[in-house]
Amino acid sequence: MEQLAESIDLVVDAVRGAPVDQYHNLTPCSEWTVKDLVNHIAMMLLMTRDVGTRTESDPGLLTANPVPLLAGRPESEWALLVADSAEPAARAWSRPAAWEGEASLGGPPMPATALGGILIADFTVHAWDTAAATGQRLTVPASLAEATFATYTREAPRMRSLGLLGDEVPQDTDAPLFDRALALSGRSPRWTPAAH
Repeated sequence: MEQLAESIDLVVDAVRGAPVDQYHNLTPCSEWTVKDLVNHIAMMLLMTRDVGTRTESDPGLLTANPVPLLAGRPESEWALLVADSAEPAARAWSRPAAWEGEASLGGPPMPATALGGILIADFTVHAWDTAAATGQRLTVPASLAEATFATYTREAPRMRSLGLLGDEVPQDTDAPLFDRALALSGRSPRWTPAAH
């Protein structure tokens, strides 16, 4: 519970720190701009809230760009709207019941504990994506680096087979743990906007 709330805080802080005039920047997520990524993070927060309470999400969320939360609102308000959606998402998973049984985030049901781990990894990596694309310094807590690495070690082959992750980027075994987690997710830890 604490790690999921921490990962949500991390990604919200990164979105808050992303200047709107950099929303056109490319990101480590192939073919996504910062604007696309912020929209995706908003979608993930809404779906995290719904799956935590076992409420069916609007299926249109998966393809909406922008999602209804952001539609019709100026980009200067997007960070605040994302931040406002963070607390309900974290609160939905603050109950032990959210971690019990099976849950689904638009795909086949899986153990809720495994899905919660994927959410932690997803928010943590998208915080890095946002920060890397907009020149922010990001400090990933050791607990989140460990959780993200553990999740991708377990889940990356399956996620890659579904087209959810890119090919693993080779890394030295003595590289920092979060760099190795990024590599498992298909990202180069040395990615910079200037190189792309």
